[in-house]
Amino acid sequence: MSLLALLGSAAAMLGLLAVLISPTRPSPGLSNDQTLRVLLSYRLGASDFESQHVFPSLELTPLNEPLSLKSGPDAQHLSLALSALPQRPLRFTVQNGSIVAAVDGQVYPLGSVVLLQAVLPETAGIIRYRITSTTRGTPPANPEYPGRLWLRAFNTGLLMVNEVGMEEYLKRVVPSEMPPFFHPQALAAQAVAARTYAYSRMAAGPENNFWKQFGADVDDSVSEQLYNATPTHPATDAAIAASRGQILTYGGQPIQAYFFSTSPGSTAPLEEVWPDRNPQPYLKAQAQASPVPGAIQGEAAALAFFKNWNRQGYYDGESSLFRWKVSLSRGELEAILSKTLPAIAKASPEFVETPEGALSPNTPDFKLGTLQKLIVQGRTLGGFVTGLEVQTSSGRYLVRRESNIRSLIRPTKALTGGPDIGLERSNGTQSLNFPTLPSAAFALEEERDGNGGLQRVTFWGGGYGHGVGMSQFGANYLGKMGRSYPQILTHFYPGSSLTSLPSIPALNVPR
Repeated sequence: MSLLALLGSAAAMLGLLAVLISPTRPSPGLSNDQTLRVLLSYRLGASDFESQHVFPSLELTPLNEPLSLKSGPDAQHLSLALSALPQRPLRFTVQNGSIVAAVDGQVYPLGSVVLLQAVLPETAGIIRYRITSTTRGTPPANPEYPGRLWLRAFNTGLLMVNEVGMEEYLKRVVPSEMPPFFHPQALAAQAVAARTYAYSRMAAGPENNFWKQFGADVDDSVSEQLYNATPTHPATDAAIAASRGQILTYGGQPIQAYFFSTSPGSTAPLEEVWPDRNPQPYLKAQAQASPVPGAIQGEAAALAFFKNWNRQGYYDGESSLFRWKVSLSRGELEAILSKTLPAIAKASPEFVETPEGALSPNTPDFKLGTLQKLIVQGRTLGGFVTGLEVQTSSGRYLVRRESNIRSLIRPTKALTGGPDIGLERSNGTQSLNFPTLPSAAFALEEERDGNGGLQRVTFWGGGYGHGVGMSQFGANYLGKMGRSYPQILTHFYPGSSLTSLPSIPALNVPR
């Protein structure tokens, strides 16, 4: 009996069908049809891996087309377990290490791995899965995903991976990463950068890609590229189509096409922002202003630079975070640092030094003491801080690396326990309880009492994001100035080449 005939049976009218078939073949290595796997989030922005990515239970509804569900002990040994008609909600839980599916009041024990896909290959591009156990966007809505879904038992919950074609993936990345009202050439540049980034992550082996151990190439958060946080849009779809199949290469290999929101007037060198990574000739500091501002020499010059909120001549001047400031009392800073410094020292001990003090911040008995001073111990010529020293009555502690420095100073009442903390933007608006500093490009202004005791520190800063690669607001400005997307990409990734994917050989990538 054919599968279509089975779907017409009484069992299919209930939305289900239990049928065994031979095991599926393992997924092939990377090829030029460009599918990739995205680890989806249960709660975007959660503080740790399990809180963000593990679904306690999963509820979804197939849309448009019938669904087949294959299951087994691993991805290489799957058999058809059941099928479902569209609009029939399914619920998945984990019991004793195995996945259990429930639908229409019936329960189906499965293996530890489940694959959901369209019944017929020719309808694979039509089926969608609405995930009703999580939300995305503002106002919150249940997200829908194309392609195939892989479910894996993980402790007492589930990991969910969306296997999707490259162009469908980009349709959900580009509007999530760049506003659709940006200039079309900027959107096309974003599409090429996002495609390049995804391709390089697909090509990376498990030793260089954290997500491979979970059967994925990337996740759907800002840790990689934000995916499906915003609905698809005709403007971004057009930009993706205009640049279809194009990526940036250097020496015949995909580049590390990093991008970020807003520069303070310059981008930053890869190796200075992330000292654990090797320098790349196409990821150097690039001025984002005309005329080109001079190099920032010394802390007095840095403070004057960041206190100047005049946008004229700056490519990123339209961003509300082109300049920003946040002021914290000594008590607020002590409350923040007493939590963030030990956490960073524990997570990244190679980037936290104790030049003076009896205890390292990652020891159980560590006490911050009274904050005496914050000292910038290194910055790029464009203004990004590369080392920040915390001086207290208990010792001196030096924190390096962009992400650690931004996470060290988290201006939020969630850490202080006091009133809201406002971060002022250069357009006059204010954001309350920003989760980290917007960037590591800032200078410090102190207030002290008559006895010299520290009372308050104001962080005068600029930009939003890590500062490496392409500035999105800068790309928008260049598009408005008449630059084509290849010219925009050349500006931000000098020395790279725009290459069509068919000319890149297929790579045998572990899944």
